[in-house]
Amino acid sequence: MVHFAHLGPAHFAQSRDIARSEKLPNKFLESVLLGLKRAGYLESKVGSGGGYRLKVSPREITLGDLVRRFEADEPLEAQPTDESISQTALRLLQHRLQTAHASVLDTVTLEQLRDDVRAARGDEQEMFYI
Repeated sequence: MVHFAHLGPAHFAQSRDIARSEKLPNKFLESVLLGLKRAGYLESKVGSGGGYRLKVSPREITLGDLVRRFEADEPLEAQPTDESISQTALRLLQHRLQTAHASVLDTVTLEQLRDDVRAARGDEQEMFYI
């Protein structure tokens, strides 16, 4: 998704090109792209100049949205009644870590991550062609 945000809304990208640049198996990437299309984040175009592109502004997509799209729903665990003090402490700590993780993902947008990547790589923010 950062790849699409980096390209901008006007550009379509083909899955094989993304797979090559991101070093991912094309079949795997294609299944991810289809899931993102079904979720309404991407649109596709067949033919010359076709491929996939963002359908939603990167400003409107949080990383939490994307992560939850692909996470399996985990059943709620019953609280064990015979756990030790250290097991209870670890369970409570794990809950805090999960809550903090979700909080970060829900506050960072795809646009912010794209901008962070550009800054870290020293890429120009915008390119203008005349």
